[in-house]
Amino acid sequence: MRAYLLFLLFVTLTYQGYSQSCATPIVVDFSKTADTAVTISGNRSGNCCSGSNCISFTVKVNPSTSLINFNTDQLCGSCFYTVNCGPLTPIGTPACISGLSTIQISFCKPGNNFIDYTITAIKGSSTSGNLKLRQGCTGTMSVSGLLPQSVTWTSIYPGATGAYNSYLSQTSGTSVNVTPAVGAPAYIDYKATGSLSTICSGTENDTVRVYTFSPLAVNITPANPLICPGTTTTLTATPTGGSAPYTYSWSTGETTPSITVGTAGTYTVSVNDQITNCGPVTKQATLSIITTVAPTASSATICSGNTATLTATAPGGPYQWYNAATGGNLLSTNSTYLTPVLSATATYYLQTTNSGCNSSRTAVTVTVNPNPPKPNISP
Repeated sequence: MRAYLLFLLFVTLTYQGYSQSCATPIVVDFSKTADTAVTISGNRSGNCCSGSNCISFTVKVNPSTSLINFNTDQLCGSCFYTVNCGPLTPIGTPACISGLSTIQISFCKPGNNFIDYTITAIKGSSTSGNLKLRQGCTGTMSVSGLLPQSVTWTSIYPGATGAYNSYLSQTSGTSVNVTPAVGAPAYIDYKATGSLSTICSGTENDTVRVYTFSPLAVNITPANPLICPGTTTTLTATPTGGSAPYTYSWSTGETTPSITVGTAGTYTVSVNDQITNCGPVTKQATLSIITTVAPTASSATICSGNTATLTATAPGGPYQWYNAATGGNLLSTNSTYLTPVLSATATYYLQTTNSGCNSSRTAVTVTVNPNPPKPNISP
């Protein structure tokens, strides 16, 4: 017997010797749940379905229940129960009740001692549940409770029956793969049809809905990051498609949509959505640092009270002349710089700009020599 017990409700009913007829059965309500069970304690004192020393139950059945089983807590070599006074069914063996809303179970056995009777309602078939899939991603649908060799699958919505069977790996068997193509409808209903078992004649249907989402993709901006030495930039992952919210995993270990980086190299982000069986997508961005070349310029030597002309010789402008190694005042943006009249040695600093990045500064020294003394001229 399949284990379909969702809960077990114990009810104790006491009969004190009066004769129970089939006209006054014990009522069991299974109408709210397809898979459930109840255990009832009672004695047998009525006549039902041409039997004597019987106990009977009226069971209200859920529309999805297809099988009923009846058992006792005492060993019984040759005991049977009936459904609606039909053929004798060995206890512990399910009986088909597909399509019925109310049934009557009768059990007869010599004696009238109190024993426990367990009635179990069994849903005929059940599926693996609805699926969420990205288009182009594969998932699995399955059905249980049907004879494997009898099961067939077909799409029933949208469009004509079978319109989306091409997405299936096969159309028979208890388990099939489904791969919605890019551009598939927002959802597709697939029906599994098959025989419940050798107990029940006819077929039963169950439906799986496959929700589809556009393929997941991710871009990183900026796509080709380029920064100046000593600076940083922000890389931002932007996903599209799939089923939000998204999760992020960077090669740096960070899990935010954006990260700040300043070291040259390749950075990878892995992005996933809420569709657990399709897997993440990845994207890479390579950060480059602009190489700057410090300019060159020759130092100069002058006599006190003169100016000096300093000239940058490489690597090419634009150039900037400063009076300090860092910060300071911008003195000129020409390739040459004419110093003011100097009376002492001074140092100037030259930098250039490469692709928008400033190079380090080169020190250019003007050495100022004292003027020779004036000669004495005797009359």
